[in-house]
Amino acid sequence: MSTEEAVEIAERCYGLRVEAQRLSGEKDSNFHLIDRQGREFLLKVVNPEEDPAATNMQTAALQHVEKTDPGMPVQRVVPNLAGSPEFTLDRGPDDARTVRLVTFTRGLLQRKTPQTPAQRHNIGAMLARLQSALEDFRHPAESHSSIWDLKNILSLDEMFEDIKDGMRRTELLGWVDLFRAEVLPNVSHLRAQVVHNDLNSDNVVVDPVDTDKIIGIIDFGDMVRTPVVFDVAVAAAYQLTETENPLADACDFLRGFHSRRPLLPTEIDILFPTIVARMVMRIAITEWRAVRFPENRKYILRNTPLAWRQFHRLAQIPRAQATSQIAHALSL
Repeated sequence: MSTEEAVEIAERCYGLRVEAQRLSGEKDSNFHLIDRQGREFLLKVVNPEEDPAATNMQTAALQHVEKTDPGMPVQRVVPNLAGSPEFTLDRGPDDARTVRLVTFTRGLLQRKTPQTPAQRHNIGAMLARLQSALEDFRHPAESHSSIWDLKNILSLDEMFEDIKDGMRRTELLGWVDLFRAEVLPNVSHLRAQVVHNDLNSDNVVVDPVDTDKIIGIIDFGDMVRTPVVFDVAVAAAYQLTETENPLADACDFLRGFHSRRPLLPTEIDILFPTIVARMVMRIAITEWRAVRFPENRKYILRNTPLAWRQFHRLAQIPRAQATSQIAHALSL
């Protein structure tokens, strides 16, 4: 979709006269809009292959958070001229796209800032707050199938075939086997709810002056109902840096989360293999997608070399030692 079309949609459907700038995105068309009063918005035109029900869940979740925690720094849904929080744009046969307009969160992405223990702690606390705001949120599409849901990691077998280095592939599959044996049998006994499921450093917005201050959580596109600890592990996996003790960075984040929403002993016990499983999933899916979408390969693989390095550092830590380090960090 062109920026000209985005400008036309903004005026026709929202009564806004704007300038538009395309933003990067893996599947959807995203545009940063600025109107004549200087107000900023994000226009999302969802890929037609996405499940409309899952997209509606994301819209409803944003509205729910606004009601349950009005001060929570998430984007606000802007209704169109008909009063609808989203609508379907019909562009022809097999090309119906959901359109949503939200407020734009101005600040710096965490990825572009110096990462500190305080920043990681605050991100953990913010995720706990978001989970609390979503705790009683329900939606018909909450259990939709998502390749990014760790419950579904066993369905990714064919994706590992695109990792041509046999030794590397074997390393990844070894952790899948561990996750299968130690985590998946306990899924039905874990706390579960609808969660963000993708709190990476591109989805956390920080204050440009005080970069330890979190002023936004964005991109709810991977939301799903899954164990709470999976959401925590996903976010923790993105708080690793290239230090000799990468798990210490994750522990900064985990302390922040635990301070607002205490993790249960059963959750702490499976955190480490779940963090590593998320890294395995991230590597496998991005390598697989890069093969199938070569025109977007550079964007898809932009963080994969770092993921490989972090995976190898984590994989060297004995399972019992890692769990003990996490428990000690949480003062258990």
